[in-house]
Amino acid sequence: MPFAQIHVTEGHSAEQKRVLIEKVTQAIQDAVGAPRPNVRVWIHALPTTDYGIGGSPVAELDYNNAPFAQLFLMEGRTEEQLRNLIALVCQALVEALDAPMDKVRAWITEVPKTNWGIAGKTAKDLGR
Repeated sequence: MPFAQIHVTEGHSAEQKRVLIEKVTQAIQDAVGAPRPNVRVWIHALPTTDYGIGGSPVAELDYNNAPFAQLFLMEGRTEEQLRNLIALVCQALVEALDAPMDKVRAWITEVPKTNWGIAGKTAKDLGR
């Protein structure tokens, strides 16, 4: 049941976003074995005046293509799976958005199964 929120600056094409959703979904599936239909990806496109790095809006910097991925997973993945997930998701952002790797960031939040709800029940109660 992984979820990915991808924060980017405005200006990426619909095709880039489609490819991004596909590549991030595949990265999650490859890294942690999540069933493809369970992976959810949201893209948040921000104005360059609403995204800051180092205290400045990216509109004032010489680059504005610095995507950030927030990944939410149920607890229980190995350190190797998490390491692989970061690598594959960052590579997906680079490939889909033509972003420089040194500007890409990823953050994983592991959620206890008692705090993850599916159809009105906790994942733990469902035996996940």
